[in-house]
Amino acid sequence: MKKMIIVVSILSVSFVFSENQKYPNGIYSKNYKKIKMKEESISAGRKIVSTGHSPSARYNSRESSFIATKVDSSLNGYGAYNSDPNPLAFVPDEGYVAVYRQFQGFDVTAGYIGAAQSEDGEEWFTEQKLNECYPGGQLCEPSLPTATGTPQGRYPSAGFAEDGQPTAIWNEYTNADYGGGTYGGFPLYAYDSDEIGEFSTWNTPFTLNNGCQTTPCDPADLWVGNSRVINGPSGAKLVAQYNSWADDTKELMITSSFYTNGYFLMNDPYISFDQLEDDPENPGTGLWYPGGYQSSPDWSINEDGVGYLATMGWWNGGIDDIESPTSQSLYIKKTEDYGETWTNDEGFHNSGWYEWSDELQVTIMDSLLTAWSDTAHPYYDEVYHYGDTLAYDMELDDNGDSVEVYFYPTPAWLPFYTFDLATDEDGGLHVIWPTLLYGCKDVNGGCEDSDGDLFADSLYFWTDIPGVGMIYMYNPDPTDDPSNWSATHISDLSNTYGADFFNSPIFHIYTDGASDYWGSMQYFYPQLSTGPDGTLWFASSAVSDIDTSTYYPTDIDIFMRKSADNGLTWSEEENVTNTPMEVATGGIVTYYLENGMHLAQQGTEEEIGVFFQMADFENETYPPATGYEDYLNRVYVGIYSNDFGSDVTVSTGGEFHVPGSFNLRQNYPNPFNPKTHIDYDLNVAGQVVLELYDLRGKLVETFINEEKPVGAHQFVLDGSQLASGVYFYTMTANGISRTRKLVLMK
Repeated sequence: MKKMIIVVSILSVSFVFSENQKYPNGIYSKNYKKIKMKEESISAGRKIVSTGHSPSARYNSRESSFIATKVDSSLNGYGAYNSDPNPLAFVPDEGYVAVYRQFQGFDVTAGYIGAAQSEDGEEWFTEQKLNECYPGGQLCEPSLPTATGTPQGRYPSAGFAEDGQPTAIWNEYTNADYGGGTYGGFPLYAYDSDEIGEFSTWNTPFTLNNGCQTTPCDPADLWVGNSRVINGPSGAKLVAQYNSWADDTKELMITSSFYTNGYFLMNDPYISFDQLEDDPENPGTGLWYPGGYQSSPDWSINEDGVGYLATMGWWNGGIDDIESPTSQSLYIKKTEDYGETWTNDEGFHNSGWYEWSDELQVTIMDSLLTAWSDTAHPYYDEVYHYGDTLAYDMELDDNGDSVEVYFYPTPAWLPFYTFDLATDEDGGLHVIWPTLLYGCKDVNGGCEDSDGDLFADSLYFWTDIPGVGMIYMYNPDPTDDPSNWSATHISDLSNTYGADFFNSPIFHIYTDGASDYWGSMQYFYPQLSTGPDGTLWFASSAVSDIDTSTYYPTDIDIFMRKSADNGLTWSEEENVTNTPMEVATGGIVTYYLENGMHLAQQGTEEEIGVFFQMADFENETYPPATGYEDYLNRVYVGIYSNDFGSDVTVSTGGEFHVPGSFNLRQNYPNPFNPKTHIDYDLNVAGQVVLELYDLRGKLVETFINEEKPVGAHQFVLDGSQLASGVYFYTMTANGISRTRKLVLMK
């Protein structure tokens, strides 16, 4: 069995351990599990520790063209402090809708749901207290079935689709005899019957869970929701996924079957993920490793109803190295009917899930390390690569002599639970996930693979060296070809993962004094959204400044990138908020820390909406505070504009793309007239042939028949001399052929 030990490195200029630096006691890295979210307590009012109000941050046009507006405030920051809710929705040429926990005073409940709307993202109009009454309007505050009789809204999301109504989706913390289970989770939605803008008429909420038509609900206690409204075949479609406090091994999905003027007719909830799922190839054996080693699944569905559901975690055999994947991995299901059904056979163990295999992870990480070793690479001086020494230590050999022991990069990955995914308009899957960097110990064959399991015989990981952070991956269809992934290291988070949050005055919720990096990976989650014609948007909160003497983080900002070619190239990463701490009169430090960040569910080719919160550290609303959530929080929405990709002379800005395998991408635009782009990646140099066929299978033209090097390539097909119609293009490289359809419309 592989020996896998966590190593926490010391941040320094040389990244080398001193002779007297000893590694902490190693722990088996497979023992880390999903971190339990902190739950806020419930009370009508609370003791407020207040010294006044720190000033609001001011956001202006910058080099990154970022403008943000404070739209409201929240008594605490729990509404958007994790990656599940989707508090900002956007429809091109119509506007934005934000839904959040709303401040109504220091001495009242934190559970009011508020909404804000804007046609341009700059002028906002707010609506108060959407949840004063429950469905039917018979139960209203102060007589609601909650512990205080007042609204107790949790985890709100915003919904908005083309020609639809602004929608708010959330769950209520009700009494157990009402919502059932421990927390009485009672999911609701409401819509605004007016057009988006200044004037609003929000209706009394409707029940999202048909099982709550009679109480207690069945299924009971649906809690944290991952909810969106998407464009469906006959109008808006609501899709929501909830975990259950009544049975925390289950995730349930709810979809709508009919829509009219803001009202959704909901289908019954069904189990979309079950940690107790049986292994079809080993009946009576659970597919998943028990005990909280799987993430809550994330999902994304495009306007054609094609989408993916994915969970990060361990399967039952991998945890004991029985069968690939033998490390934490991603498992994926596909839908083609807006989430009504998902793949339920074929794939991994004939379960309907499709996995990231050991072979895939070694191939991807080997490609990344190889790219970093390229001296011509723009990140050459910023990341570690093959041949570098990650660290060294002094150990005693068998003779009792002190010898130097070295650690080197080795291909393996450590995907964490807080991934994000997006389905593009062509049905391709895009995933971003946090990772640390692995190395092997070059002693007694520790950097060799003596057992033939693809990995070095010793694996250690580092938290604070360049190369850790976010990895972006793309597959045109992971159920068609689970190995056809490409990868990019999209954001370095060495300062964030190496920072000492536990002792810092700007601590965050998940610190425990020993593993700040796990908390940072949980707390500073990635966000990924799509736009038209291959546009992708990435964002993450991260440490932007660190005290190199104490390793205390001194600032947190939002960082963003954009791709205009479906993830092939990316703009430079930009700090779009850039609000450093200020020292006010009397030496009081004011921190501007952007967190609770969420992208709108979609953007345009030029801009994307950004929802975030900022704690007011002079107003502590849940003392003793243990995270940003325990303070008054300001609610902001920013608009990030970036024209990267609109001019072919724009630099890639330090981006690099590593093909994990031969990959032929869908042409764009499609349909087209008269030109379209065909992108492809080669992981092995060789002869490439690109041919075009008509519907009858007759060869129309051969466009490419030549040697091509490793890397990303693009061919521009000019259809000026072709007739309108449907064609198929086939590329063959190194004996592998792939085919895709294109449509020419003149």
